[in-house]
Parts: sequence; structure tokens; C-alpha cells
Amino acid sequence: MENRVLQRVTSSFMQDLYDEQANGRWAGDGMLLISRLSERSSQVFGTGSPFQIDQLHIGVVVSGSQDVTVNLRQHHLTKGDLLVASPESILQEDGRSADFDMQVIHVSDELLRSLFGDKMPQLFAHRMNDLGICLDEPTYKLLLTMLDALWQTVHTDFSSCRDYLLKAILVLISDLSQCDEQSHESLQPRNVVVFNRFLSLVAEYCDRQRTLDFYADRLCLSKQYLGSIIMEVSHRTAREWIEEAALSRIKVMLLHTTAPLSDISERMSFAEPSHFSRYFKRLTGLTPNEYRCGK
Repeated sequence: MENRVLQRVTSSFMQDLYDEQANGRWAGDGMLLISRLSERSSQVFGTGSPFQIDQLHIGVVVSGSQDVTVNLRQHHLTKGDLLVASPESILQEDGRSADFDMQVIHVSDELLRSLFGDKMPQLFAHRMNDLGICLDEPTYKLLLTMLDALWQTVHTDFSSCRDYLLKAILVLISDLSQCDEQSHESLQPRNVVVFNRFLSLVAEYCDRQRTLDFYADRLCLSKQYLGSIIMEVSHRTAREWIEEAALSRIKVMLLHTTAPLSDISERMSFAEPSHFSRYFKRLTGLTPNEYRCGK
């Protein structure tokens, strides 16, 4: 069977994907603007396999719908929705409508640091962070207007204004994130807040911590109490969430890199490669090599 290993979804890969296309523009060092998704994007990202991004990803849905899982969280996106995924986030597209389209910005860490210095907004300061917001109509139109202004600017002789417009867009998104977080945490039951914090920790630490004790300790809860909260909110065990996160990390490395299994085992903090192989086969029914080769 044909090998399923894909190119790693890096900034250079995205640049190649949209190179010399009218709907994509590599705007100098550190930023890619995509005014319309190309058909090839669905061929690359719509495979149902997880992939990892190396730059900040911001997308605004302008038509259709998409189902996507980002760092274990499932998002059903429709027109007017905003999706933010920080570097190292793991995404898996679960489906999209035929008319799905999204305006996208990819921003490098270097450009973010040059824009904000030591005053980086919380939303962009952490790895494997994600956010999905349903924008109201005025905010949606405002954001599209700002994105259009950014697009127009980088296509003219006034590209020096790019960073000012980009920073304004990022500040707006950061403010929207803070308002959304405050609103949700005030309305959601405490158990849901704990569950969301648990998912964030799992996404961050699953490559080196896979015991419930660790996460309970970080949340200042007993292992039994945290386990009961996870089951009550999600109808899945905490162990299932931890294993799903670890499995997504492993699949990304198997599909998008040529790293030897021994290296992947070490990166995932297994004592021995044989332990890693048994762990993966228990969860998938395949050996790591079988999965990598598409068997």
C-alpha cells in the first residue's frame, strides 16, 4: 500500500501550498495571508489524520461549515465563527461542507515577539492553546474589514503599514478572547471549568505525563474527585482523554515525520521502544510501522 507519510505542516509547506496563487499571499517574513482556501487545502488537511502547526493560526469562516478537533476540543464552525490555534496545536479535520471557505492568517513567533515584545497577550503566549468564538454580526463585519485592509495593504506600496494593521487585528482577537473567557467561566458550572482546564493540561503535558495523579495534583483535586468530574461532564474517563491526546501526538510524528520509532518513543517519555510499540498497538490495533505505512 502507498506510504501515507505527508509533508509536515510547517510555514514553508503552507507557503508552497499557496505559492503563486491569487488567493494566498506570503507577506514578507513571518506572515501568510489566505483570502480563500484552495481546493488543494482540503486534499491536504481533509484526510482525517491529525497534523501539527508550527505557527499561530487564525481563521474566520466566511461560508459553509467545518468540523475540526483542536487539542482534543471539537469545534463545529459556521459562517461568522473565529478559530485560533497557537503553535504546536494538533488539528484534525473531521469534515467540511462543499461551500466551506475561511480567511486565514498564519503568524510566526518571531513576528509576534516583534509586535508585542514582553507584553504578549495571554492568548498568544502559550503553546497548544486554542479558541473558538461565534462572533456577533457587527464584530464579524469589523474583523473582515480589518482583514481586507491588511490584504489590500500587503498588495500595495504601503506594505510598511502591515505590522500596525496586524497588531490591531491581534489585539481585537485577544480582547474578544478575554470577554469570551469571562462570560463562559461566569456562566458555566464549576465542573465544566475544571474539565476545560484538565483538557488544556493534557494537551500540554501528555508527551511526558500520562497518569491521573499528575493532573489532579496540578488542579489541586483528589484523583477520585477529578475522575468523577471528567466522567460526569464528558461521559468518558480521564484515562481515555489522556490516551487520545498522547495518541494524536504519536500519529503526527508517524505521519508527518520520518523520525525513527526509538526517537518517537523517547520524545513521548516511554522507558523502552517496546513499551511504546505495545502502547500504540493496544490503542489502535496496529504497530507503529503498520500505521505509518498505511496498513
